[in-house]
Amino acid sequence: MSYIYIDESGDLGVSKKGSKYFIFSCVKIDKEKTNKRFKRIPKKIRQRKLKKKYKNCPELKFSNSSLLIREQFLTRVAKLDLEIYSLIIKKSSTNKPLRDNLPILYNYLIKILLEKVFKNINNNKKLYIFLDKCMSPNQRQNFENYIKTEFFYLFEKLPNVIIKHQNSINNECLQVIDFVCGAFGYKYNTMKLSGDANHYTNIVKNKTIVEKDDLFRK
Repeated sequence: MSYIYIDESGDLGVSKKGSKYFIFSCVKIDKEKTNKRFKRIPKKIRQRKLKKKYKNCPELKFSNSSLLIREQFLTRVAKLDLEIYSLIIKKSSTNKPLRDNLPILYNYLIKILLEKVFKNINNNKKLYIFLDKCMSPNQRQNFENYIKTEFFYLFEKLPNVIIKHQNSINNECLQVIDFVCGAFGYKYNTMKLSGDANHYTNIVKNKTIVEKDDLFRK
């Protein structure tokens, strides 16, 4: 059994107030024991690192966490037997036809990311894919149909794929991937910080299999 957790950082919009980069990151876990340890990370940090008044906070997120909490999440991730894949898109380089149809662009980008991940997937295993519940029911159905169709081109034998859209407040693993994706978002959307921009991604560097930032570049 394998587990894939996907999150995003930034936005796909083209407004001047939007982010310069849009980022998809995912974590792939192939062992049940590792998945359980991954899931326990938020609870352990709450118990050991948070002040009493914050211990009952329903969800920890990279964007509003301190330097210490961010480092604790990523350091614990880096100790586990897992793989990190990240796709970084400079929005100004995106093809206009795709920019004009954001749902298609969204699905296409996840497909590009998953193609990297699936090269290391055993198609005899059951595969769970978890995403934060941010799509409408119609978007979720279109996304699932699109991804499953793409599987036919990647595998001779289709794996048993189960796609789950869940609220991250109820899924500790999605809370952890938020910190992983946040690390890449910090790096690419805060380039003005110069040498400090790599601070968080360096913590998980030894687990990062793919960090692709040249898609659509001419």
